[in-house]
Parts: sequence; C-alpha cells; structure tokens
Amino acid sequence: MYLYALVDAGPAGPLGQGIAGEPLRLVPHGELAAVVGEIPERPRLERAILERQDAVVRRLAEDCGAILPARFGEAFANEAALAGQLAAREREVAAALELVRGCVQMTLRVFGEPEPLPEPPTAPAGGPGTSYLAARRREAERARSLPEIAPLREALRPLLRAERIERHEAAGPLLGTAYHLVPRDQTGAYLATLEAARERIGDRRVAATGPWPPYAFAPEAAP
Repeated sequence: MYLYALVDAGPAGPLGQGIAGEPLRLVPHGELAAVVGEIPERPRLERAILERQDAVVRRLAEDCGAILPARFGEAFANEAALAGQLAAREREVAAALELVRGCVQMTLRVFGEPEPLPEPPTAPAGGPGTSYLAARRREAERARSLPEIAPLREALRPLLRAERIERHEAAGPLLGTAYHLVPRDQTGAYLATLEAARERIGDRRVAATGPWPPYAFAPEAAP
C-alpha cells in the first residue's frame, strides 16, 4: 500500500491514478485521510518516477482540501500498519494541515560566499560540558540561518505563512535553501518582491522555483 499524501478532505469525484496507473483511494483516520494506491513493489528512485509522483500530488492538491505530500517511497503492508504510524502523530498532522491550507511552497536557493563565522562568545561558566552544549546550540542555530540574505528575507516576510531554512555547509556554491509557505494568491507578489529586493544581497545569487505542493512543511515522521 503506497502512500501519496495526507489530506483533511477528499475530492467530490474520483481520485484518479497513481504512479503505476493504479486507482487511488482514501483511507480515513479520525479527522484525516490518507491517499493510497496498491503497487507491486516500492518505486525506484528515478527522475521519471519522481516526476510522475509530483504530478499525482499536484493533481490532488488542486482537488482536495489541505494536503501534506508523503515522502517518496513511503509504503505500508496494510491499513493497520498505516494507522499505527499515524496514531501517535494525529494532532501534529492536523496542525500541519491547518498551516498549509490555501498555501503553496516557493523554494529559494542561495548561492555565493558565506558570511564569516561570528566570534564565539566568552566561555560560559559551568565547565566543559556547558561549553560543549553552548557550541552545539550555536551550530544548530547556524544550520537554520541564512544571514547572507537577511534583507531579502525581511522584505518577503509579510507574504509568508511559514519558513524553513536549511544551510549547506559542504564546500560548493550553494549556501542554503529557504522553503517559503506562501498563500496561493500571493505567489505573484512574492516573485515581484523577490525581484525588487535582489540588489540588497550584494554579489549573492538566488534562484526561486515553484509554486510546489508544501513538501517541506509536513511533520518529519508523519509518516
């Protein structure tokens, strides 16, 4: 049983077909429902299959209420296995569905030279353990930050319902990715604001793609 998405309301008509041409169906779970199909084996991680799954999710996003796309390759032996996975996360999934309702995802990739690392603060009192925890906290904060485009993010902020940042520390031109949850009717304003604010980030380059279904805003383990 292959999982495509979690929704809070199915469409009035048929759900259509999945990546293997199989008919899709709804599996209710409390106030939620899972969109699933029966396929003979887990799909291979190939571009053509990824594109087919994205097309399925996009179609569902147009026809259903709020939607949370599932991770690629998410499959279950049966409905009971799926229900067991959802049971502990039902409240979190419901909150995520409410967050993404009426929104799409814009993905902003940032290229260029990184800002220099800030000087570490004076070592806190408490010994090596406290210093270690403080250093780990600074690392976690940096992994969720892109100070290189702070003026641009500030300009876009009024148009965002939510934001997720992933910083890429590996050597290479890609500094990080900002995932922006934008009301569907504000995507034009988002792109216009982005274009008008490009000069505020100096030599760094940004590339926007979208709108997408809200892939980056599903709870990590849901499922």
